Amino acid sequence: MLCGLAAAQAQDTAPPAPSHAQDDKRATGESYQQIIDRLGDGMLENLVIRGEHNARTDARAKKRFYTQLAPMDDYPAYAPKQQLSGTIRISGLYLHDGLIKDQWVAAFQKFQPGVKVEIVQQGTIASGKVDIQTGPRIADRLREVSEYERSTKQRIFEVDWATGSYNVPGWSPGFVIFVHKDNPIAHMSVDQLDGIFAGARTGGWKGTTWDPGSARGADKNLRTWGQLGLTGEWADKPIHIYGRPLKYNIQLGFERKVFQGGDIWNENTMEYSHEMNPDYTRYTSSVEMVKDMAADKYGIVFSDMGSSIPGVRALPLAATKAGPFVAITEQSLRDRSYPLFIEQWAQARLAPGKPLNPLVKEFLTFMLSREGQDAIQRDGKWFTVPASHAREMIARLDAIGPQVDERELGLQTDMIAPKKWEGESPDETGKVSATQAYYTKRFDLSGLPAYKPGAQVSGVIRMPASGQMMASKVGPALVAAFEKLHPGVKFEFKDGDLNSGQVDVSMGRKWTTYFAGEYYNFQMKHERSPREIQIATGSADVSGWSPAFAILVNAKNPIKGLSVKQLDGIFGGPRRGGWAGTTWRRQAGRGADQNIRTWAQAGVTGYCANKPINVVIPPLKYHLMSVFERKVLAGGNIWNDTAREVPLALNADKSRTVPSADRAKIVAEDPCAITFAPSTFAAAGTRVVPISDAKGKAFVKPSLDTVQQGSYPLGLGVYAYADQLAGQPMEPRLKEFLRFVLSREGQEIVQADGKWLPLTAKVARAQMEKLDVVTPQVVAPKPAKKPDIYLPPDSSEGS
Repeated sequence: MLCGLAAAQAQDTAPPAPSHAQDDKRATGESYQQIIDRLGDGMLENLVIRGEHNARTDARAKKRFYTQLAPMDDYPAYAPKQQLSGTIRISGLYLHDGLIKDQWVAAFQKFQPGVKVEIVQQGTIASGKVDIQTGPRIADRLREVSEYERSTKQRIFEVDWATGSYNVPGWSPGFVIFVHKDNPIAHMSVDQLDGIFAGARTGGWKGTTWDPGSARGADKNLRTWGQLGLTGEWADKPIHIYGRPLKYNIQLGFERKVFQGGDIWNENTMEYSHEMNPDYTRYTSSVEMVKDMAADKYGIVFSDMGSSIPGVRALPLAATKAGPFVAITEQSLRDRSYPLFIEQWAQARLAPGKPLNPLVKEFLTFMLSREGQDAIQRDGKWFTVPASHAREMIARLDAIGPQVDERELGLQTDMIAPKKWEGESPDETGKVSATQAYYTKRFDLSGLPAYKPGAQVSGVIRMPASGQMMASKVGPALVAAFEKLHPGVKFEFKDGDLNSGQVDVSMGRKWTTYFAGEYYNFQMKHERSPREIQIATGSADVSGWSPAFAILVNAKNPIKGLSVKQLDGIFGGPRRGGWAGTTWRRQAGRGADQNIRTWAQAGVTGYCANKPINVVIPPLKYHLMSVFERKVLAGGNIWNDTAREVPLALNADKSRTVPSADRAKIVAEDPCAITFAPSTFAAAGTRVVPISDAKGKAFVKPSLDTVQQGSYPLGLGVYAYADQLAGQPMEPRLKEFLRFVLSREGQEIVQADGKWLPLTAKVARAQMEKLDVVTPQVVAPKPAKKPDIYLPPDSSEGS
């Protein structure tokens, strides 16, 4: 109830409208796809934003910001335990581009002349391309750590070897909590920050493990300044939160330090992202959000000291309410007495029952030694770790790899990051056969264009060997039929990444598009967008095969139907914008006035009418949640902060739970609850709610017919991705193969397999037209004014 009250108060005393707001960037009420169709997929914006980032970072890389050289006598001198030979490779973008690289290479090779040291910008220990990986903490990035555990069958070994900067953008400046200069609050504890910035939660992430011990209730939410002890005019004033998009890497570190790994944020958080200005300069999120907060007496923001301006004040912080409360300074970061410092991490492989590789251990020892730490201070951006911490980390290097239960390793991987050639979520039941036909109905496909071969094509088409396309009968049948029509074409099957040029086409789930998603990564690497073609419709209800979302309520709930906008109001929170494509757009925003928090607001009378809607969802880090965000929240990441997350877990006998079934059971037992899941999980005591794609339109239930025809708005798709050079047509043999897949004959093969559903004639023809499109090269125009390379950017830019 406290959350609902806070939302109402936030409307009564809303923060001032940002002075920079532009009419063309205000919320429009359009859907995700409508925004993309009108404004594009974000390629141009990302070139501008990334270009300015690179210019500023390059200018800082060789600059010493801190010139103080502290005595290093307390640090252990590096003394080789043995002389080694070979090559060691270390990755880290900011490590590579700064001044440390050359100092480390030269110093280490004096001690170990038989060792060649290579420090590269990119590379992961999961791929085996590097021996030590530095940068943001892998354990905070669940996708990466899950994939590592699945591929190696071991836990990640990690030590932290440096402290982030005080105010150097990109070099991990410590988190600073700013309030308005007139705010009388003296200080805060980390627990209070949790109460302000986070919502209630059922647990949090510790690596790939969901920890119920991190749970906390809504009773610990802090939504007014009075709850923090302020009196008088401040007592009933809501706290206005300014922040960054929740997909930014910097948020993950804040979640670990403040939310104990939880990922439910206060739904009233106003997100500020980098954006492209009309003059092709970059709107810098940390600068703008602090500027706007300075004009808001009741605001609060976490940022960095590089963003400090007149009108705001940095608060002293303490790890607990008992104190001591410490102001952020260079010294309090150096000695780590300030609780919100950011660490620099090094990760390496450590096999169960085995010690670290001797060369890896020697180099990590060197990094933490007097010589390694001296190079850090001479670089003048990061700070050294305290000498006592360096000794502690060196002692950890004697560790023996822990024995692990393979059933627990990578447990969440398929939920967090299903492979590109799989469906949107894994088969939770574990019972679906890839070769079984679950649907026998045959749709009339006579309206689809029949395949008429054009000129004979030849050559090799490379495709992933695994995944649903090839595990089912669809892939082999499409390949065999096409090879018969074009005998000069041969298919080569080997798992690989289109982004790296290892395959020519990847077929499966829709690529994630937001910041750091697959689509975005392709854009940043190639400076063009991949070609996306829908090749099938997802299933109606086959677990694991991109089934449509069904909305489940208790069987006693009298709701007749809900629109997609109402679902947004129930599951989502107010938002300043969302990820429509790979750029964050304010057009996807909406206000708190569109929240639906009681069943009466959805038109329900009776028992639950004036009771809160109890929202039950998968954990927000699951891939499926980004799909729901795209379909329902217009790409927004702000969720109802009373939502209850139900994760995948292990039962006492080490068998896996079935999260969708668990959520359905909760709804069956709670008359006021709601969730989403494939309709196959609609258990006794629940019912499926009909959905409309817009207010006033007919409500539609998910079924074979409504999902295939597209009248049910929450159906999903199956996609092919290919590369296509700007200004050039698609490679002929690939275009011909995709044209066959989209034809009547190709869709008959999809239909005969009995899981995915065939495309309608309208959709198939629209996708065929895409094959003929030649896209121009996207070039970021030069800005009207030269960017200030020392202007503090958002600290999410690197760590």
